[in-house]
Amino acid sequence: MSSSGTVSLLPTLRTRRRLSTLLTVLLLVLALYSWWATSSATAAGGTGPNKGAPGRQRPVATSAQPEQSTARVLGPASAGGGAAAPAPAPSEKGVKPANYDKSETQKGTAGTPQKGKGSDDAKNQQNDSDNSDESAAAAAAPGPVPTDDQPALLEVNFAVNLTNVDLAQTRFLDFLNGELDKSGSEVFGGSLLSGYPRETMHSDFVILHAFALQHRSSQYNRTDFLHMGRRARALRIAYTLLYDKELLHAEFVTASANYFNNPHSDSLKLQKRRLAAQLKAIVDDLTQLMYPWLKNSFSSIFEMQSRFRATVSANEEAAVKKYRKDTGIQMRERGILLSTGKGHFELAIHAIVSLREVLKCDLPIEVHHMGPNDLDKEMLAAFNSMPGVNTVDVYDYWGEEAKKLGGWAIKPFALLASSFKQVMFLDADAVFVQNPEVLFTNSEIFKKYGQLFYHDRTITGYDNCYNWFNGFTPYVSKYTNSLRFQKKHTVHEMESGVIVLDKTRTDVLHGLLTTAKMNSKLERDGITYKMMHGDKESYWMSWELVRSPYKFSRSFGGTVGYKDDQDAICGGLFHTDEYLQPLWWNGGVVANKHVDKGTGYIDYDYYAYDDEGENISWVWETKTTPFCLKPKTPDQKVIVGELSASDKEITKNLVQIYKDIIADGWEEFLLKQYNIKVE
Repeated sequence: MSSSGTVSLLPTLRTRRRLSTLLTVLLLVLALYSWWATSSATAAGGTGPNKGAPGRQRPVATSAQPEQSTARVLGPASAGGGAAAPAPAPSEKGVKPANYDKSETQKGTAGTPQKGKGSDDAKNQQNDSDNSDESAAAAAAPGPVPTDDQPALLEVNFAVNLTNVDLAQTRFLDFLNGELDKSGSEVFGGSLLSGYPRETMHSDFVILHAFALQHRSSQYNRTDFLHMGRRARALRIAYTLLYDKELLHAEFVTASANYFNNPHSDSLKLQKRRLAAQLKAIVDDLTQLMYPWLKNSFSSIFEMQSRFRATVSANEEAAVKKYRKDTGIQMRERGILLSTGKGHFELAIHAIVSLREVLKCDLPIEVHHMGPNDLDKEMLAAFNSMPGVNTVDVYDYWGEEAKKLGGWAIKPFALLASSFKQVMFLDADAVFVQNPEVLFTNSEIFKKYGQLFYHDRTITGYDNCYNWFNGFTPYVSKYTNSLRFQKKHTVHEMESGVIVLDKTRTDVLHGLLTTAKMNSKLERDGITYKMMHGDKESYWMSWELVRSPYKFSRSFGGTVGYKDDQDAICGGLFHTDEYLQPLWWNGGVVANKHVDKGTGYIDYDYYAYDDEGENISWVWETKTTPFCLKPKTPDQKVIVGELSASDKEITKNLVQIYKDIIADGWEEFLLKQYNIKVE
């Protein structure tokens, strides 16, 4: 207070000015620090949330078999001072392996920007995504991804060691298969039995998504199934997330957006749309890379699957209608598929007549063949004149790859081409004592897994196939490790004479596509058929490769027929149903179809099956006698039984039909049976 009694305001104003100046300086310092921290994180090779964020670490890879990143590192890291992208691994992008087939693998497919024209390719990909009925992104987050985002969106903006991609894919697929917090018989894969922390899951997604983006169209050695398996799993993961697991998009965008040019500063809707665009590019490019023959009949895997979906959503309906209009083929709920050429023609006729007349099975039947010379025109006319039967030329579906098919290799391609949603493949010499429709209606395995496989005989031998399989499957599932094959108790795990599949299921469809890959010309001649007997093991191995859960029927391969003087049961390769009742056998109704298909008929009175799967004693077939099975020791679990009176009567009728076909000739037989006259 002044001497005059008035209050002085000067000290108060001066203090306020000083405080204001200090606050301004502090704000400037904070802004500079924030800029410096961001620049330092980017220069170190990443802009993701793990830089400077407590508790979050960059994904670390530990696999002993790396498939290194070949992607360009964006931003300051590539401009200078950051870690450079590692050199391409052998047989990867930039290196053409000796058996690389240029016609089968094309760079620059949909969604793959190439140098010098990335913007145009990105626009083309965007048009694909916006206009296609297949785009789940359109349903998940309406509206296009800005075109300017596309080139950068399909790159990875950090350098990551991808050597742990196999484990990341394995755990993530077990998660997608619903194994989290499950135990016991509910578990197929088993990689999550110790849990799956969210942080680990998110880290796995960053690794596997980076691999998929970087290698979605890169060349690889097609006979190296380690590399093929990584791509097959990457395709199944991206496809499943895009079309079946849309509700997971928000979580994985939140966990990984900053790694993949999808910043958190944008709206969640736009981030999800960008993730969907990335997944779509991965699916499109990996489909073209691995299954280029698919485009001869379908624009995409999604269109093919849409055809079989029992109920279709709004964005699938157009694809289904388009397929029906273009091909004139209606999708059918379920049916039986046979494949045959001239050599097994009479066996196929016998199979169809037996199903219709003895077992009273009225399921529609397709007979698949390979080209105009596989069956005579009279044979084709005969099949097409039989009730509920039509022929299909596999050459009409898969272009040049189909023309390279032969023998066993037709099976997975025929299964893909079949018009049945639920399809049962039968070898022409497969013989049933029950109506096979029960496999669709009564099998608990089929209901749960959408597939049903059967075990082959227990036969020991070489380790080549075992070593090969375990070399390209780094993390074998809990279920597969329980098989005889993995215990070296047998070299033949699967009998492919009967295969039952539900193609509406994503896991089943990707298993089947991978099987077709293993049976393609280059793969089967280069490695598959050198390591196994035909197509048999390729089914369960492919399911394992893409981590699709599967299961075999309960018993191991046995035999059905007569009892010899050593009390062994001799006859065809026999299988029970999953309730251990007689179901079917392979080999026709003669002792050895390969020697003389018109003599050596068998009386079917007894059956035996292997319930142990180890150290089984088989007597090998000869020109005049079939395989024989008996217990090797008194306590061995070889179950021997006598067919019921009704089953014996069925087998007598089955044998008589085949005798009539051979005795009359198939033309005369069909004239008598169905009044079919083939000109």
